[in-house]
Amino acid sequence: KLADFRPALPTPTLAPLSPPPSPAQPLPDLTTVTPAFSPSAPPVRKRPLQVESSPAKKRVSFPAENYGLPAELGECIHRDMELLQRVGWQRFVKERRNGGDLADLSQVDNHPARRLLMLYKNRGVPVKFSSPKWSLSQIHDALSRGAHQSCNEHIDFLNEEFIDMIKKGQWVILPAAMAMELEGLRLSPPGVVPQRDRRPRWICDYTWSGVNSDTLPLAAMEAMQFGHALERILREILLANPAHGPVQLNKTDLSDGFYRVDLNPDDAPKLGVVFPTKPGTDAMVAVPLVLPMGWKNSPPAFSTATETIADIANQRLRCPDYRPPDHPLDEMAATVDVPPRPVPPPTSSSDAAVGVPAARDPSLPSTGRPLEYVDIFVDDFVSLGQAPTTRRVRRTLLHSIDHVFRPLTADDSPFRREPVSLKKLRKGDCSWDTIKLVLGWIVDTVGMTIHLPPHRVDRLWEILDSIPKSQKRTSMKKWHTVLGELRSMAIALPGSRNMFGRLQNAISPKSKTRVDLNKGVHQALDDFRWIARDLTSRPTRIAELIPLSPSAEGHHDASGKGAGGVWFPSDTLQPRNGWQADVPVLWRIEWPEYITRRLVSSDNPTGTITNSDLELAGGLIHLEALSQTFDIRERTVVSKGDNLNTTFWERKGSTSTDSAPAYLLRLFGIHQRYHRYVPRFDYIAGSSNYVADALSRDFQLSWPQIVSQLSPYLSQKRGYQVWTPPSEFVSVIISALLRKQSPRESLLVVPKPPSGNGRNGSTSALSWASTPFSKPSRTKFQSYKSSSTEFVSENLLPTEIRSGLDRLKITYGRLHRRSYQWGPTIPA
Repeated sequence: KLADFRPALPTPTLAPLSPPPSPAQPLPDLTTVTPAFSPSAPPVRKRPLQVESSPAKKRVSFPAENYGLPAELGECIHRDMELLQRVGWQRFVKERRNGGDLADLSQVDNHPARRLLMLYKNRGVPVKFSSPKWSLSQIHDALSRGAHQSCNEHIDFLNEEFIDMIKKGQWVILPAAMAMELEGLRLSPPGVVPQRDRRPRWICDYTWSGVNSDTLPLAAMEAMQFGHALERILREILLANPAHGPVQLNKTDLSDGFYRVDLNPDDAPKLGVVFPTKPGTDAMVAVPLVLPMGWKNSPPAFSTATETIADIANQRLRCPDYRPPDHPLDEMAATVDVPPRPVPPPTSSSDAAVGVPAARDPSLPSTGRPLEYVDIFVDDFVSLGQAPTTRRVRRTLLHSIDHVFRPLTADDSPFRREPVSLKKLRKGDCSWDTIKLVLGWIVDTVGMTIHLPPHRVDRLWEILDSIPKSQKRTSMKKWHTVLGELRSMAIALPGSRNMFGRLQNAISPKSKTRVDLNKGVHQALDDFRWIARDLTSRPTRIAELIPLSPSAEGHHDASGKGAGGVWFPSDTLQPRNGWQADVPVLWRIEWPEYITRRLVSSDNPTGTITNSDLELAGGLIHLEALSQTFDIRERTVVSKGDNLNTTFWERKGSTSTDSAPAYLLRLFGIHQRYHRYVPRFDYIAGSSNYVADALSRDFQLSWPQIVSQLSPYLSQKRGYQVWTPPSEFVSVIISALLRKQSPRESLLVVPKPPSGNGRNGSTSALSWASTPFSKPSRTKFQSYKSSSTEFVSENLLPTEIRSGLDRLKITYGRLHRRSYQWGPTIPA
């Protein structure tokens, strides 16, 4: 128990309260306490409760039964009303918060966020709006509307929840008449969100009331780095030196989350909510004294603290001389038995993908210290370590948490809890293991796989089964739910993001309530059923998700005559049987006449196929050329084309129309999932795309003739090798151009096995911090001007391909390692 490690704490007690009035006596009229207001009459503005009340002022009383509240909650409200009446709002908040939860921050002097955290500690998080304060009629309208229906279904839960939050000094509930004297009051409707295997969650709908849209972004938005936390964690696992053994995982959850950071007392009433009461009772108002769930600035303000903790922990872990002292919670966690592991789904042979490679990618590092790393997703810390440093990692994190959120002391309120969730610690979350449920995924660092937990697989099937193939339409609300849940699962399902185009296009601006489920939508849902059935036999490998140093760079092009391309393999790529290592691969195909006849042009404005469609078709044939000639399983490959539409379709994985690209992009996803590679797409100016341009047009030349023409761009010492697209594969591509869906199996051509003649590659250090990820950058793209200098033969040598990601023209959102420290860009 915590008592074994922390000082003994006093037993919780409440100050005695005056007995409630007898039923025979008339109930006190709250207007005698706040005579300017009545819940049923238009109030007249009086001076806010900001000063000491007069000793002669009539003592406030609160008949809980008038509001349909339990006695214990009534006592809490009664006590707060008396304190507020006696000392005024500012002192009331100060006494109820009792110093807050932020530490003195003396141990974070070297972090640029310290100044902002000190502002939050001393003055609280500000709440400022772009709109004038609410009128009395707006407040009365909000009171009349009340809470969302979900609250009325959880009244008993809310009563229990607020007893706990009021005792902790996080919220205060007041009668509406008294709350309306608080300066700047605004009222929003609250709601309750059910959760699986957990208590429901109280949340405030500040969007409904317009509070979020009016809120000025006076918070460090750049502190919210949790968007790519899972990808960063997986990359650290992938890059860890296997000589130190498998990576161990650990989770440390914070208790009370957002409620650890105070609001500015003057601004707290602006985030008030209508407290749900039983029908026929008087109106009540709840006011947060801490960051509430649902407010726009709560995540960045809270992340200011948690991201700083992660920064401090990683700074200390990078210092080999740092020796963290013992920590009582580390001792407690060490005595907890390792909980039962999440069970990964059983695996079996699968026809939906090629087998996993037996050897580790030679471009991955094989030297260095044991992994020691901490990341954060909102209020969940995820630690990674390798023997024998796991205790050092956990102690370092626990001390870093204490230096930002003060630990529990004997002087604290009996209702305050440790910043670290002891409930989760006792369940074994803080224990180390190689298989752990991390951010909703089962991560296995021995098998190097990531799985959906069983309940999420069941949920996936529940979604798919709820929309039978015979269904013609559904509600917009349900469709948004379907898309949202599918996208949340698609993060670690390779190829699935290419299936969303036709699902998204089902949303028509003409209808705001219904969605038509046409044939294309059901075909896309059927692809997700294929992926769902495949989950048990085809686990997702971590190396399929994380972009590494490129193993090959290729250029492709297409014209009205045909398509062609060239691949330059690196010295780490192993050729398949019948193919040579380090030798460029050339390919080309001439379009059939019935395709060129449909091409849109000035002479054929009613055509159904555009040049961009042909470029996209060529891009898929281009990837097939590499997968059939080299072993690219779990390798990163860079494909470049000179058509911007095609490049952005490839990167996004979807289109805004149900045209030929939607059918082709579906094939991209299936192809990637089957061959297990990590694709990256970039733009090369047409005037620099010499080789692919010639291969897509000069069909009158034989291979020796065209290679002779391209000799300035192809090394004579390395030679070349030719791959010819098989007719079965080309037939699938042609069908997609004609907007016809082909069976998935028709695209899957089993490649030849690796020859075993490849090289091990270089062991030189690589700059992983500059590795881009799949999410596009928010920065504007540079203007694209024709340039004839982008084809540099020296950069396409086998030993230079590995640095290709650093030369991408279209930048991806960068997936940096956690920086040494982040710093707010707003003045404190």
